Formats: sequence, C-alpha cells, structure tokens
Amino acid sequence: MSVSSTSELKSKSFTGRMFRRLFRPTLFSALGLALGDVADALFVGIRIGKAGLATMSLVSPVYMIYNVLDIGIAVGTSVHYNRALGRGKAKEGIAVFSQMLIVSLAISILIAAAGLLLMPYVLQMLGAGDPEGELWNYAREYLQIMFLGAPLTFVYFLLYYCVRCDDNEKLASVGYVTGYLTDVAASALFILVFHWDVRGAIIATVFGKAVGICIFLLHFTRKWAILRFRFVKPDFKRILAVLKTGMSSSFGYIGQFAAFLIVNNMLVRMGGDTALAQFNVVQNVSYLALAVFTALGDTVQPLCGTFYAEHNKGAIRHVMTRAAVIGFIAGGIVSALFAVFAPSVCSLFGLTGTAVSEGASAVRLFCLSTVPAGMSIVWSYCFQAVGREKIVFLINQLRTFVCFVLFALILSGLGIKWFWLVYLGAELSSLAVWIPIVFFRRQKQNDNVFSYLLDTNATDIADLMKNAEAFCEENNATPKQIYYVSICVEEVCQAIIENAFNKKGNEYIQLTLFFEKDGTAVLHLRDNAVSFNPFSMKTGRDYDNEEHLASLGIQMVKTKSKQFFYRRYAGFNTLTVEV
Repeated sequence: MSVSSTSELKSKSFTGRMFRRLFRPTLFSALGLALGDVADALFVGIRIGKAGLATMSLVSPVYMIYNVLDIGIAVGTSVHYNRALGRGKAKEGIAVFSQMLIVSLAISILIAAAGLLLMPYVLQMLGAGDPEGELWNYAREYLQIMFLGAPLTFVYFLLYYCVRCDDNEKLASVGYVTGYLTDVAASALFILVFHWDVRGAIIATVFGKAVGICIFLLHFTRKWAILRFRFVKPDFKRILAVLKTGMSSSFGYIGQFAAFLIVNNMLVRMGGDTALAQFNVVQNVSYLALAVFTALGDTVQPLCGTFYAEHNKGAIRHVMTRAAVIGFIAGGIVSALFAVFAPSVCSLFGLTGTAVSEGASAVRLFCLSTVPAGMSIVWSYCFQAVGREKIVFLINQLRTFVCFVLFALILSGLGIKWFWLVYLGAELSSLAVWIPIVFFRRQKQNDNVFSYLLDTNATDIADLMKNAEAFCEENNATPKQIYYVSICVEEVCQAIIENAFNKKGNEYIQLTLFFEKDGTAVLHLRDNAVSFNPFSMKTGRDYDNEEHLASLGIQMVKTKSKQFFYRRYAGFNTLTVEV
C-alpha cells in the first residue's frame, strides 16, 4: 500500500522542507571547511612561495591518515546515532556516542604519541629529502604541532556530526564555520604578520578546532537535547559496527594517502618543486569546487538514514533526486568559474612565470572531473546511511586509489601537460564500475509498507484507521495487535490535530506502518505542526478536566505499546511507536 499521487506530492513537502533545513547550514559548513583548507596553502604560498606549497603537498598524506580515523569515527557514530533515534531507541544512540567519544580520544592520543616518537621515519616516508634541508625542517615543524593537536581534531569532528544529527544543525554549522574562519584569520595573523610560516598555519588550524569545540559544547546545555555523555559498559560489537560503517568511506583516505605518495614522487621527477606546487593548487581548488557536493552529502546522509529506518523508500528517492539536480547545476557553474579564472587563482597561490599558465591548464583539466566526482561523493553518503558499506568502500577505493593511480601511471608517460587528466579518467572509470554493480545488486528491504498522508482538510481519521487495519490483517496480525494499532493511530492523530494544528490548512500527518520479522508493528508519524509531544500530555483521573480526559487515550497507547519515542527533528514532530 502507498499514498496516492496527490498525497505523494504533498509528502514531498516534508522531504523538501527537511532537505532545505539541513542543506543551508551544511553548505556553510562545507564552504568553511574548504576555506580553512585553502587558507593555509594560500598564506603559506604568499609568504614563502613554492617551498611552502611543496611542504603543504608533502604533509597532505598525513592528513589522509588522520581523516581515515577522525572522519571515519565521526561519520560512523553519527550514522548509528541517527539510525537509533530513527528507530526510537534514544538510549542506544546515547550509548553509541558515549563509547565512541572515549574511543576517539584514546586513538587520537595514541596517534599523537606515535607520530612524535617516530617523526624521522615519518618524514623519510613522505620524501622530505635531506634532514638538514628546507622541506625537512618545514615539514617537521608542521607535523609536530599537528600531532599534539590530534585529540582536539578528533573531538571536533565527532561533536560536529553528532550535534548536527541531534536537531541542532544551526549550532553545528556555526561551530564548524566559526572554527574554520578562526583558522583563516589566525593563519593570516600568524603567517603574514608574525612570520611563523608553516608553523603558523598548523597552530591556527588547531586553535580553530578548539574554538569550534567550545561552541559545540553549548548544545549540551539545551534541555531538549537527546545527545549526552554517559559512562556505559564497553560494547565491542557495537564499536566495531560503528567503525565498519565509518571506515567504509574514510578508508578511501588510505588509498588517497598511497596515491599521493606515488603521485608526489612522480611529480618531483617530472617537474620538481614547481609540479608539486601546481598539484597543491589543484588540490585546494578541489576543496572549493567540491564543497557543494560535500554539503549535499552531509545533507542526504542523516535524511536517508532516518527514512531508511522508517522504510520510506519514496522519501529517499526524492532526497537523492533533489541532491543530484542541485549538484549537477551548482557544481557545473562552480567548475566553469574556476576554469575561466584559473590563471588568477594560480597567481593568488603564489605561482609565478610559466608556472601560472601550466597551473591554469592543470586546474582546467581538473574542472572537467568535478561533476562526476560529486555524483560519486553524494551517492556514497547515501549508501553509507542505508548500510551498504561495501559499495561505499568500493566507490572510494576506485576513485581515490585504483583508478587514480592507474591513470597516473598511464598519463605520466605523456608529460606533465596531460598528466592532469588523471582526475577525469579516475572519476569516469570508477563510475563505469560501481554503477552497474549497484544496479545488479540492489539492497533488499521490506517493501510491504503502509503509508498514508492524513490531510485534515480532506480525509478523516476513520479512513486512515480502516486502511491501517486492513494492512494489519494482510500481514496476519493478531486481533489484539490490530486493536492496539487502531487505538494508537486514532489517539495520537487526534491528539496532534486538536493540540498542535492551527486549523488553517496545509497541515498533514505522514504515517508509515510496517511489521518487523518478529511480528512487531512499527508506526512512524511525522507532522508539520508546532512543537508538540503527545506523550508529554498531563494525565490524571479528573474526568471533568478536558486535558486529562484527552490524555487518557495517549496513556492507553503508552501502556499498550512496547516502546514509544518522540523527537523534534528537521522542523517536524517525529513519533515512533512499537506495538
């Protein structure tokens, strides 16, 4: 059973509004991240030229390792936290966050200690050259502070992703953007004014993370916040599940780490410091050019995770269609602008002479890959949210390592001019591999789902109850279970209509109902009324009191249900009831 075409159109108003509410702050966050990444290279390039840009390229593989862990833990935690809340299991979500916060701190401290103790070996592996040389000293100064700031970096990303999933995407965005803008401002001060060179860049980055964390912590002062820290017994099975989900995408950074090591060595042989500097410019352009796709990915991930928990495939399709259209248009425009102004961009980063025209050619060839790269990025976020970790791993390994290195090896024989087609070749070939695999290995999920949009202007609750009861009978529900489902539908919808709707029209209740394998009936209700939790209505035995009388039905629902849960999410009231 499903909603009619008219109701489906109205249902899209839910997903559309949720998409817009999440996309705006995530776009600002993605731009803040891109600006923060670009600022270090920009100011270092202005201050010390090619040597500074070469240093930034040299240490970038370490960032790849960092991102495997800090982003992996953060994303995996947020996905499992959001799934738990989508199923109405708040305690499970809190346990996931609490355990992964401890894991994150422990891993970051170990990384910091190992990095500082093994610094000479790390620099040798990166190809820093002569231990007395300029590149070696710059890279050592940068990495020392980077390792010391590891705990702040790990906690920063974990809090951002989890606060965003706890219906506080605005604060998450403010903290994220403020952290990176602080990084930008501090980089300008430390590098251009204090002349701290590359050391000033990484100090500014760590300082920005500390500022962002202070803002994220304000979320825990909100009374309505579900997210909190609790000391819980370690659950290694749960920890491994979170890591598996997060690492499916972040493990792409391992491939990128290896690819960057290979490419760095290729470029040094092909063009020396100049080629490395051009590579760094292209990488920084990629941060800005792909920012809109990063924002789209951060938007679709929590939404697809929520709708997946509700078995709402129609909403997932609508979200992904909207994301694809926005990405194609916005990504194409941004790429065209970078292609047109490529020489100015290269000059801005400190390139001079013939390096400007060569760098501009590299940037333009990279821009051809932006849209296909963006499509892979957005879809990988969706697959991660719905539990398809193997596909996510495949996408990221193909585009960041396997195809990238393959085309790098092929194109290096054609000279530096054509080498930059490596991005387009890697993205198109990876799409050609993973799209057919996804098509032929579609994920199986319970398609037997009842959905209904209750329009108080046109449809009464009796019709909804009649259809819900018929669906329960088709699924061999017991008479008692059918009765409890009917009571839940009637009492909850009636409470919402009477207490939350303003009766001015355009107010809807979206309901999905399905049966788990163990026979449990799960109801998800979402409405666009003002903030209202039916389960918080006052109860009592004063039958002359209208509020107490109205709450008796809700009290019955609470006593007859196995579990009930309410949260305000993305501008809507969301209820989960298990019968």
